[in-house]
Amino acid sequence: MLLVGGMFTAGAILLFLLVRHLWWTEHRPSTALVMVIAFDWAVAAMVGSMILVSLTSGRGRRTARGRRAARARRGRVTVELQESDPRRTTRLTGPGAEMSASADIRVGSRLPALFLFAASAGLAAFVVWFHLQGQSTWIGTGVSLVLASYVGNWARNAWPRPEADS
Repeated sequence: MLLVGGMFTAGAILLFLLVRHLWWTEHRPSTALVMVIAFDWAVAAMVGSMILVSLTSGRGRRTARGRRAARARRGRVTVELQESDPRRTTRLTGPGAEMSASADIRVGSRLPALFLFAASAGLAAFVVWFHLQGQSTWIGTGVSLVLASYVGNWARNAWPRPEADS
């Protein structure tokens, strides 16, 4: 979760820098500006909810698949590399390995879902306000409102569910 959160944080920072650049260069109603703001808002909401999940929920547990929690297979592997010419491929054969594992994180708090719902409502309100100020086009506003509904759907999916007895 730390690696994914770090990548999303880096993406949010890069999107913020792009927003700042577009804010200073766009002098008319913009499609790109409001869409980049909305994507940055959504990524920041995702990072915030990941932080809240890690702070308020229990530790993750491994999911057993078969007899072991992590499975590994070893053997001979062939990989085809396609070069710039579609008719020319290079085959590499040698020893290889495949591993699969997973971890379930039980969400024990409603706080991440409420945070995402507030982020969704805030994004929708901001996009409408931004459009009424004459800063965005209809296309940018529409795409950004659809993205706000996606963030609202993330909130619905983040809501804790009662644990089913297996």
